[in-house]
Amino acid sequence: MKIFDWEQIKRDIENDYTQSFFKTGCGISIGSFDGLHKGHRLLLTTLVENCKKDKILSGVVSFKRPLPSVKHSDDYKGDLSTLNQRLKLFENLGIDFAIIVDFDETFASLKGIEFLQMLVNSCNMKYIAEGIDFRCGYKGSTDASSIKYFAQNNNIKFDFVENVYYDNGTEKERISSSYIRSIILKRFFSKAQDLLERPYSLEIQMQNDGYVFPKENILQAIPPEGVYQCLINGTRTRVEITSTDIICGFEDSQKFYKGDVFDIEFD
Repeated sequence: MKIFDWEQIKRDIENDYTQSFFKTGCGISIGSFDGLHKGHRLLLTTLVENCKKDKILSGVVSFKRPLPSVKHSDDYKGDLSTLNQRLKLFENLGIDFAIIVDFDETFASLKGIEFLQMLVNSCNMKYIAEGIDFRCGYKGSTDASSIKYFAQNNNIKFDFVENVYYDNGTEKERISSSYIRSIILKRFFSKAQDLLERPYSLEIQMQNDGYVFPKENILQAIPPEGVYQCLINGTRTRVEITSTDIICGFEDSQKFYKGDVFDIEFD
């Protein structure tokens, strides 16, 4: 999977340049895709399958951090996935490329139609797939009907995928990143695994030779304080979460060094 930075895409537009990578055209889906949960997977599977039919590339435009971390930072409880995890998940789903945006005031001020036109000009976008309630552009002013109008007038195919719901036995709940975040904070890991179609995992990077990791360095949603039996590289490992730290009780056979990255899987 090829990865582009949004700043690079903007430079291409300024120079009236379309990379040869996009010569056959592409389909794109835009979003934070924090998780990825079942709803995201349905959308991206739709994207990949239709792009294959039309023999064009499939790609996503996503963000370094999920947008709620920027827009609702005061009460935000953490990401479900790191950028590194999301990129791996995109690739596993068959996505051909990802454009990563570092969300800032300049990007936030873009009008939705202007943004879509930039994707047409820079990436030869011929197809777009989104969730039915997707909005983009300045203050989310560009909704599904506006995107359909733009697509129809620019000979761009489109699909809008319906929301996916979870039946919890008493009622149906729309699957969303915020809903999954709430159940992780209640220790409902098997339920989270069902909705994510993978175990919920914290990505940790070794900073030194110790196995104590300050919570303040972790941007993901951290489960409540307590002791957990987790999987780390396939080995069942004792993990303690305190008010300030995550402490891993590695066995002698588990060797990690400064800079190593591993996942703590909560199942």
